[in-house]
Amino acid sequence: MAITQFQSRDLKVVCLGDSIVERYEDSERRGHMRLGVNDVRWLRSARLKYGPDVRVLDISAGGILVETDGQLRPDANIVFELSGPTNSILVPSKVVRCRVATFADVMRYHGACSFKRALEIPELLKHAMTTGAATTAPAATPQPGASTSWQKVIARFHDGHLVRGYTADFHPSKPQLHLSAEPNSSDTLFLQLSQLKALFFVRDFTGDQTRVDRQEFGSAPQGRKVAVTFNDGEMLIGTTLAYRGEGNGFFVHPADPRSNNLRVFVAPGATQQVRFL
Repeated sequence: MAITQFQSRDLKVVCLGDSIVERYEDSERRGHMRLGVNDVRWLRSARLKYGPDVRVLDISAGGILVETDGQLRPDANIVFELSGPTNSILVPSKVVRCRVATFADVMRYHGACSFKRALEIPELLKHAMTTGAATTAPAATPQPGASTSWQKVIARFHDGHLVRGYTADFHPSKPQLHLSAEPNSSDTLFLQLSQLKALFFVRDFTGDQTRVDRQEFGSAPQGRKVAVTFNDGEMLIGTTLAYRGEGNGFFVHPADPRSNNLRVFVAPGATQQVRFL
């Protein structure tokens, strides 16, 4: 399998929310920062599923620009196989456009494709956070039972890093959410719940750094008392009304009513143990 090579090009593909991107104008395909070889070290090679290798020119969380020997048909649904050091992932995609890029006597093609769901390679999300890159997304339409106003949240990831912001479209049944630096901002980050350890709904982004939450319950707590042990060993004590078993996300209300955390959404697959008290 050929080694993937990257070049600096003008990639114009984007994935917004969990929708398939279709026929957006070029100006609307700039939602994700384009990354090069120094930014995405995980990616070693790429190919079409059951097909030939492709040369990656640019890649983002929302799409990819590749160079191929054969022409890609616009609007066609294809699947990329992206390989890292230890594993490969399949990425369903849609061809946005394809043009001829002749090199000497060899006919080559450049194809821009949008991913049907945002790519979950950690470097892509980390790069967006450290460089200030953000996903430009339309205003979210909350589902029934979803947040109907902007809420302060702190998203903590599996590797310990975190990002603070406001969300208005979080729902436990959705695999992703949008996070904005300010309410009603057009610049948002697209977060996958599978990347998170937990989502903390907070009173304040900083809180009292000297305060230690009490582990004793107040009078008449609502829901079942629970001790949640995360994969990194951290423990959360509180109550829950919606625990549905291992592998499902659920809310925990901290035992200390004065905690800076109003409630905590424990992401699916983020726990070692859930023990009822």
